[in-house]
Amino acid sequence: MRLTKYIFIGFFIWNFTIVSAQEVLTGLSRNPVLKNADLINKSVSEQKGSSTEILLPMIDDFSSPSFYPKDKYWASKSVFVNRSYAVNPPSIGVITFDAMNDTGAVYSHMGSFSSGADTLTTHNIRMDSTFGTPSQALTPADSVYLSFFVQPQGMGAAPRDGDSLVLQFYNSSLQKWKSVWNINGMSLDSFRVKYDTSFLQVLIPITDTGYFSSEFKFRFYNFASIPSADKPSWRSGLHSHWNLDYVVLDKNRNYADTSYHDMTIQTYLTSFLNDYSVMPWNQYQANPSGSMKYGLGLKYKNLDKIIGDKNVARYFYIYDLFTKTLSYEQTPTNPTSLNVGSQQRMSFDPSYTSYTFNSTAPQYPEFLVLYRIFTNSPPPDIILANDTMSFYQNFYNYLAYDDGVPEAGYGLSTVGGKLAYQFKLNVADTLQSVQFYFNQTLGNANQQYFNLTIWNDNNGVPGNIIYTKSGKRPEFENALFKYHTYVLDAPLAVSGTFYVGWTQTTKDNLNVGFDFNNNQSDKIFYNVTGSWANSGYEGNLMIRPILGRDENAYVGIKNIETNDASAYNLRIFPNPNEGHILNLSLNGTSNTRQAIIRIINLQGQIVRQQAFANKLDVSQLQQGIYFISVQDVTQDINLIQKLIITR
Repeated sequence: MRLTKYIFIGFFIWNFTIVSAQEVLTGLSRNPVLKNADLINKSVSEQKGSSTEILLPMIDDFSSPSFYPKDKYWASKSVFVNRSYAVNPPSIGVITFDAMNDTGAVYSHMGSFSSGADTLTTHNIRMDSTFGTPSQALTPADSVYLSFFVQPQGMGAAPRDGDSLVLQFYNSSLQKWKSVWNINGMSLDSFRVKYDTSFLQVLIPITDTGYFSSEFKFRFYNFASIPSADKPSWRSGLHSHWNLDYVVLDKNRNYADTSYHDMTIQTYLTSFLNDYSVMPWNQYQANPSGSMKYGLGLKYKNLDKIIGDKNVARYFYIYDLFTKTLSYEQTPTNPTSLNVGSQQRMSFDPSYTSYTFNSTAPQYPEFLVLYRIFTNSPPPDIILANDTMSFYQNFYNYLAYDDGVPEAGYGLSTVGGKLAYQFKLNVADTLQSVQFYFNQTLGNANQQYFNLTIWNDNNGVPGNIIYTKSGKRPEFENALFKYHTYVLDAPLAVSGTFYVGWTQTTKDNLNVGFDFNNNQSDKIFYNVTGSWANSGYEGNLMIRPILGRDENAYVGIKNIETNDASAYNLRIFPNPNEGHILNLSLNGTSNTRQAIIRIINLQGQIVRQQAFANKLDVSQLQQGIYFISVQDVTQDINLIQKLIITR
């Protein structure tokens, strides 16, 4: 890690005051994922049903892409489901606790002393009996255990001394919650020293007879605190992070029951481009091979400690969403099918080294990149959702390094300070607008005026100013991950290397979104002393120049893999599906009678096609991963979601 002379303290200290002129990195006062997901998802109290019950076994590793935990298990959900905050998680996807409520705002009672924050509570769990043939009563003799994995801080902010994560059980006969486990706040480094692991597995036996009822439930909650700050624009709210993964509640267990029949993907990718996560198609076509990042693989692990080698087939697909065909396929032939030993962690590195994206889409090609592992050896995986990792590779009319979700906020604290973000073009283009994602701070204290500034290049550092506009300030959009667009007075011709940023008029931290993924710190420049220096923080800024003819960024039709994508017109449930009836809800199209449903397998084959219906019998589908495509033929709309069939 590089640290310039202007940085006073380390990278993961989230809220601080530095006495000399400097750049600053802070936490967030509002979580944009939860804040804007709330526009899609109704309040928790409206979602849950009082009749919801959980039968053993209960297994959830939070690998299904969604902002909130599954309705199937969880009643209260102020926590955040994500794939970016954990370090070396047991499986892809975790639950993160912080100091914000379910709307993304800082809890109003938060301060420098620890107090209650996020809560994750189950529905009622049928601990009174087991169901099946024959049905029988559950007792402490059935050796019921709750297990989970926990990690402090991760990629976020370390819980401070006095902060904690607590587990409680509910005794329905006494109508009381009882604390049965807790862990004190500490940094991830201290955690590793103490426990010799990045994620600690915890097992809790359930022995009290008062818990063996039809109304048993458990909950996690964290005590959090927010360090004080001298300057309001620096005040952060994303603090006291705890990551939770792989929650299992079942009978016939013991203290040594730490093995799971599961082969799981553990890492998440976001782009196959060399630098950018998104770039215009004409920029890509000017240098396809030079724009590609080859050799991107992921990690997966055999969580089974009992059974030895398991044979695993690895699949890799690139799917053209315009033509709805496979653009690239790697099928499970040697050496992509191999044996994986007990507790062994493996890499899957597809051989796409000569591949470049190619599409007949007229303007904005979109691709789905998908990795999949499949366990051929018995017993079958207990969780299928974590066998697949996918992302969308989009070619829109802007340049972006970020993945659209900030983990922190970045700014300067000097009057006249300059921030310049470097972008390189493969072919000359026209700059129409610039997008910024500014984090909301407490009291919107960062809404201070700045001069929007664009520079040309001077041997690898910002050169002359080629555009400036005063009277701008951070603005906040009330939509999912939406950037605010600052339109230039007139289109600006750009070529080669150029820089986008601002000149400060105050010493306040403007708090632009900072993404820890995809380190582009060598492209972040700041000037607070008369000379330019690279940032000392590893990550990238959420700043996007819009190129071409249009002033606004093209964002496409979001093909979101979530069980509740009502803002994008399509909802499918239950998902995963056990091979029964699949419910579909489609809104916002001109005529649902003219919408077509297609079920597509991982080989790109259409296994079923029919007119739209609200219910679909999927009992004939084999276990595995599919895509549900719903196309409205009266509009240029095609919605795609992943469907998992389990047995």
